[in-house]
Amino acid sequence: MGSDDLFKKRKAQKAATFARQQQQRPEGKRYLIVCEGMKTEPYYFAELCKAHQLLTLRVRIAPGAEGSSPDRVLDYAEKLFEEDAQLGSDRFDQVFCVIDRDQHGTYQSTIQRIKALATEGKPFMVIPSIPCFEYWLLLHFTYSRQPFHAAGKQSVCDAVIHDLRKQPGFGSYAKAQKNTYAILKDRTETAIQHAQWAETDAEKTGEDNPTTSVHHLVRKLKPLAKTHGQKG
Repeated sequence: MGSDDLFKKRKAQKAATFARQQQQRPEGKRYLIVCEGMKTEPYYFAELCKAHQLLTLRVRIAPGAEGSSPDRVLDYAEKLFEEDAQLGSDRFDQVFCVIDRDQHGTYQSTIQRIKALATEGKPFMVIPSIPCFEYWLLLHFTYSRQPFHAAGKQSVCDAVIHDLRKQPGFGSYAKAQKNTYAILKDRTETAIQHAQWAETDAEKTGEDNPTTSVHHLVRKLKPLAKTHGQKG
């Protein structure tokens, strides 16, 4: 078989494979969620998707690497987005970069990079938490705009976790804890309302410690579950 024939055969095989993949994909939006954390955030969103029977073909959750930082999260998100785009026309409709302010030196520059991508028409959106993702968890129980600070050997995120451990079911909370969404799901609407209040107050006062944008992502996922969930 000549090289031209072999090339055509391989091209036809790839086209057939892609056609099968397209048939297996239900119509609708596709989201990519790239998290800074290796376990905490990915576990939460994976549990949320499972609870609402969201197809993994609709939502891909990618954990960060060890020692990840906002800039590395964005680098990885761009890589996954471009790789996916090369597979065909059914691209990710939205790419969410879930990051923490914490004490990262690349936080602000990453925010600006994501805004620039959005200006270019690329579907990237930043989901920041200040100082960290655990503030979103805390909002399921209480509303507070008291700023968090590092003190001694306690990091700024440790300060949030200290308050979180005072809440029911979280007395022994630690990073990478599983079943977090199961504990919190009945309080989700409360957390969304509290996050909105914090966001509004931050806009008025100019103080973003503490705030979170996780509620924006959760609100996008829940309607997706209603229309594209898998019946089981």
